[in-house]
Amino acid sequence: MSTPLFRLAKTADLPAITDILNQSILSGGQNAYTEPVDLAERTTWLAKHPPTKWPVFMIEDNQTVVGWCCFSAYRPERKSLAGLVEITYYLDNRWQRRGLGGATVDFLMEEAHRRGFRHLFAVTMDTNIASIRLLEKKGFDRWAHLPEVAEINGQICGQVYYGRKL
Repeated sequence: MSTPLFRLAKTADLPAITDILNQSILSGGQNAYTEPVDLAERTTWLAKHPPTKWPVFMIEDNQTVVGWCCFSAYRPERKSLAGLVEITYYLDNRWQRRGLGGATVDFLMEEAHRRGFRHLFAVTMDTNIASIRLLEKKGFDRWAHLPEVAEINGQICGQVYYGRKL
């Protein structure tokens, strides 16, 4: 693996963003979605992520899009929580287990620090062992577990929150 390139997402990236997210949804147990999303939904979502505040980044390796990641507001109407930011990251299934997840979380931590965020957190399903191991490896602590709150493909699972101070 070469060093991945992170660049701001553009409208033209929406098909890749949608496809990569849908890979994860169809795999099951990685996020709380139960049905694939469409391009219109992701277009609306991207509009809520202005690059100056809540950027979405494309992840490229040798000029090939291999994933995407972003920052999202947590309860933006509550100003006291402005330093707490959610991170999200997805890799194309063909590019997983190559060290890109670790590089992506490192990039998000560096970028968050540069932007003045104080705390990061990620939300995943308790069945997403790969993501949980990655977050723990990168110094994230388990902040919360909501046991048995979701049903995905007939399986009852929980949601976990992992966070860390920068």
